Amino acid sequence: MNTLTESSGATPGIEEYRRLYLAALDPEAWFGTDPADAGFRAIRAALSHVGAGGPDDTPSGEDAAAHAEPGPAPTDLAALISAAREWSATTTERYRRAFGTGDRATLVQRVLLDCAPLNLNAGAWLQWLSSAGNAETEAVLRVLALYASDVGVGRADASRGDMYRELMRRHGVEDAATTPIRLATSDRVASESFRLPALLLGMSRRPDAFRAEILGADLCLRAVGCLPPIAAVSGDLAVHADPLALDVGSGRPEDDASALERSSAAAEAFLSEAETPAQAARFRNGFHWALAELSEWCDRLLGELTLTHHPDYDMWRLICTRARQAAVYHREFYLEGLPLSEWFQNLDAGPTAFLGALARSHLVKPGRPDASPLIRGLIGEKGPMFRVFTDTDVVVIRAWIESLPDPGSVLHRSPDEEPPEHAELREAQHGWYRPDEPRRAEAERGADRRGREANEPSPAAAVSAGPPPVPSPSGGVPVSGTIGGRSLRDAYHALLNREDPTGNLRDLAYAYATRWLARSRYRLAHAPNQLPHRWDREQGLRTWLGDQHARHGAEYDDGETPIPAREDLIDSTLQLAPLILIDGGWLQGFTDYDHASSGVGHFLFQTYWDELGNGEIRLNHPLIYRNLLREMDIELPPTSSREFADWPGFHDASFALPVYWLCISRFPRTFMPEILGLNLAMELSGVGGGYRSGRVALQHYGYSTQFVDLHNTIDNVSTGHSAWAIDAIDNYMAYLPTVVGPGKEPEMWDRIRVGHRSLTPPTTLMARVYASGVVTTASARGRLLGSRS
Repeated sequence: MNTLTESSGATPGIEEYRRLYLAALDPEAWFGTDPADAGFRAIRAALSHVGAGGPDDTPSGEDAAAHAEPGPAPTDLAALISAAREWSATTTERYRRAFGTGDRATLVQRVLLDCAPLNLNAGAWLQWLSSAGNAETEAVLRVLALYASDVGVGRADASRGDMYRELMRRHGVEDAATTPIRLATSDRVASESFRLPALLLGMSRRPDAFRAEILGADLCLRAVGCLPPIAAVSGDLAVHADPLALDVGSGRPEDDASALERSSAAAEAFLSEAETPAQAARFRNGFHWALAELSEWCDRLLGELTLTHHPDYDMWRLICTRARQAAVYHREFYLEGLPLSEWFQNLDAGPTAFLGALARSHLVKPGRPDASPLIRGLIGEKGPMFRVFTDTDVVVIRAWIESLPDPGSVLHRSPDEEPPEHAELREAQHGWYRPDEPRRAEAERGADRRGREANEPSPAAAVSAGPPPVPSPSGGVPVSGTIGGRSLRDAYHALLNREDPTGNLRDLAYAYATRWLARSRYRLAHAPNQLPHRWDREQGLRTWLGDQHARHGAEYDDGETPIPAREDLIDSTLQLAPLILIDGGWLQGFTDYDHASSGVGHFLFQTYWDELGNGEIRLNHPLIYRNLLREMDIELPPTSSREFADWPGFHDASFALPVYWLCISRFPRTFMPEILGLNLAMELSGVGGGYRSGRVALQHYGYSTQFVDLHNTIDNVSTGHSAWAIDAIDNYMAYLPTVVGPGKEPEMWDRIRVGHRSLTPPTTLMARVYASGVVTTASARGRLLGSRS
């Protein structure tokens, strides 16, 4: 299994959090659940400094409370919020005093960049706290409502992160945030700025392990509100900057409460539902941990931003970020008796000697950049280093040359005399990002975050990204009610709870979905009632949708609705429970922060949000279905419990389709076309006919028809889920040429058609044989390609 750090051999350091940040942004990445896993241990080690090391390293029961830090009681949320607000106000004032006057535009850009890793993902740490199996409790529904507001449910590009990106654009720094990898590899963002967001995002992929800590951290961040560095320059920000982009505790105008109030309500619900004192203690520790992380980050960032006022700061940072490449090309040029390449290789000595030698060389005319050969000749249009430096780099070089005549510059100091400011620069440079330089041990930094980085494992180790290879048919295909040797019941429970200590379940989920889809492809061209063979770029699918709805209605009107026996109705209702109680389960992957607010994904997240009742207990579809089952004298255990999966009243076959939903939902990027097709099939399946037939049967025996009535309306083809499903597909197909280039539409459309059929794939022996052959061929191809790499 590939890991992000297996080839680096690097000593764990602060730059590892850039890698963890990228890994945690991938909804398909696997984070090991084994306590020995490096990624898990990195998060747990960070939390353990306030006594919240996670479920496998935290005392239970009364011991947990005894080990918690002194302070307000876990339920005293007002005291916690007050402490965070007081810290925020005090720290903001420190920043304001330190910033003073000067080049405010450049200062604002620096602040926006260093706050970007957190603010571009504001609220993303909640992305997996709700799931198909746990969304029947008040705490989870309150969290979901809070998260839905964060992502701007129902609108594209309306998340808090999207608004912050727009603010960066207004201030000319959006280039660093166009993609996560651009941000994570930007030498303009301090590596320290990735630590807290990387840990939060990593925790978000392990909600089973860190639910309490995530909720505690969320309340802290909402109470802090606008990060102190940004609050200190708020008066310099673009006019009409949306508070949602800056203050994670603020609410939208249409919300009935602020995000802080919603977070507090979610915390109260969680604490009231907590089964042990340890959970309450871990919640409080999560709050304290987040505040401690913010405090240390703000202290370090303030020190860094204060250094930027020094005239040598930008020049020395530019040299440090380009040194390794420059060392290759400058062996023949000498600077005060040493090849320039050696100067570049000895940056640990600090800026004093290097900058002094450069300032005294013939390349520089102090105070006159236009007369300096460095500007006029080397990097000019006809120089050997033309376009090696960006326009921004040239501005830095010119400003440094202009500053040289000033008292206190390197020209007025002995090479052996290191001023205090240069000592601070020498210390600070260890935190600057040098993308192609092997990392040194963090112990060399002098300040090692109370020893944390020196003792923690590599936070990105054992994080696997990308879809796994297709296993051979003997390992992980659905045969006789199993998935990779596990029963469908076991797989259902494990997938709902993300129990995957080795990554094996992830591989099996991919194999199960692949086999199911291969079976769905069998004789697709001859299957009735499928999507058109081609997507109509001019009309989209609206006409087709109207035709399908009319067909469903006609079939209902033209036929008789048979009334099943009461026992048969009850049994069919029961056998559907593993499916219906995870309503929307196929869309779980679209709770991911970026997907939930994308041009395509926002339709799917809004559907998921509807299925779970828009945060309202009374509208929650699984709970409505449970009420129907209770009318039939059936009381089932909680959906995510082991007891539910083992319920003897279920047939094993009742788990086959739900397991497929859960498997394919693990790969929202890899299987996006198929999920789009499946979503349309699901939302259209009962509209017009099926739900009306179900209503007749339920009404005949005096059972509630709320569930079928609700779906027949919200899934409607005009403004409901069926219409959104069409819009998502049409948007996806329209975007394709700009994303993957022209010519891919037929392939992607074919995959959407397969996904649409996968709701009811053929079950014949020939279909299964066909699927086996497809998976075997894909597996062999994967092994062949692997042997060539």
